[in-house]
Amino acid sequence: MITLRNTLLRGAVAAALALPLAAAAQMTPGMYEYTIKISMPGGPGNMPPQTSQRCLGAKDLEGNKAYQMPQGPGSDCQVKDLKESGGKFSYTMACTKPQKLDGNVQGSMTPTSMNMDMTMTMEGMPGPMTQSITAKRTGDCKPS
Repeated sequence: MITLRNTLLRGAVAAALALPLAAAAQMTPGMYEYTIKISMPGGPGNMPPQTSQRCLGAKDLEGNKAYQMPQGPGSDCQVKDLKESGGKFSYTMACTKPQKLDGNVQGSMTPTSMNMDMTMTMEGMPGPMTQSITAKRTGDCKPS
């Protein structure tokens, strides 16, 4: 069961890192630090927040690209029912591969930050998993 939870958790974290692009249309290009707090039934108590950095370029933020979820190998996740108004957004997401996952998302954004709360139900989990995600612009992207 621990291996299944770890696998599901890794998949959910990957989805969480990709999904904040739904808020990206009004964000400023640059380097963002994402912090993800996860709570799942039967999971380890007091899971530490996970932090990562991601460069969001102008192309990541233009048009519908901001709302597309980068697909991982074997993933078919889709964002649906996207609503955005006055710095707030909401959407649902659904996946059947690599595992069945359904989620509801609500959040807010500014040109330099984003806050998002997601509730997901995943096949093989005893109950819904919740994630709180924050992103803040930390500066310009570093040339690679």
